[in-house]
Amino acid sequence: MGWFTRHLIAWFVVALASVGYVAYVLHLEVPPALRPALESVAEVLARSARSVPTTRGGPTWVSVLWLTALILANNVRVELLSAAPFIGVVAYPLSLTVTAWVLRLVATARFGWRWMEVALEVLRMPHTYLELLAYSIVLVEGCVASYYLVRRGDIPEEHVRRYAVSLGVSLAVLTVAALVEAYEIVSQL
Repeated sequence: MGWFTRHLIAWFVVALASVGYVAYVLHLEVPPALRPALESVAEVLARSARSVPTTRGGPTWVSVLWLTALILANNVRVELLSAAPFIGVVAYPLSLTVTAWVLRLVATARFGWRWMEVALEVLRMPHTYLELLAYSIVLVEGCVASYYLVRRGDIPEEHVRRYAVSLGVSLAVLTVAALVEAYEIVSQL
């Protein structure tokens, strides 16, 4: 089995494990100390969604592209943190945890007691799997880079090339995910 097949399997395993982790964290109560900060993040997200420009006939592609840019800007930050050797292993689960709690707060504020139903619906949407796959790609490659740094003290040139390609592939998948997510959001306005 070649390196690509091994890495591809690892990418999908990490992505699916991430979905399970988010579903688990959704069941946890948001810690009271973090609630005010996460509620302000949730409010900013809700305000951003409400500010999407629309026309009388409904959303336009301008609306979709505008929201895509906002979503992608946020997701690229998570991608880069997840890709960083050593840091990604800590940053990725923290990002998933915060995302799950913000999702819970947004869903609770908007749908009340039906928040879990709505939150689980988000986990079934295509953009969720695309985002988690994109993050998983760079996380796995960042972990491999970390392994090389610990084991050898440097990263082999062939892995540097693979690492760069994985960042590009991840960014392409994130762009598609942001476009899909923006379309899903705008079409529901």
